[in-house]
Amino acid sequence: SAPAVAAAPVAGQGQVQVQFIADCWTQVTDGSGKVLFSGLKRKGDSLSVAGKPPFAVRLGYARGAQVSYNGQPVDIAPFTSGETARLKLGQ
Repeated sequence: SAPAVAAAPVAGQGQVQVQFIADCWTQVTDGSGKVLFSGLKRKGDSLSVAGKPPFAVRLGYARGAQVSYNGQPVDIAPFTSGETARLKLGQ
């Protein structure tokens, strides 16, 4: 059986987690267009937000962030252009 994820999201919700290995401007918007987080995160910080999918995630320095969705690592390389990344999660 899969290990229990801490603070498992409610049915119909998703959880986005980001671990920062460098300073990175970050914005996460939920499926209703509500901005859940917008701002600069520092190396060593982490971010965890839950809400209604799909989530739009924007990263100002893609290599500085490690993204997980519902506890599963997300490969952001295909969504990265230059330094920045824009991805949709949970659609």
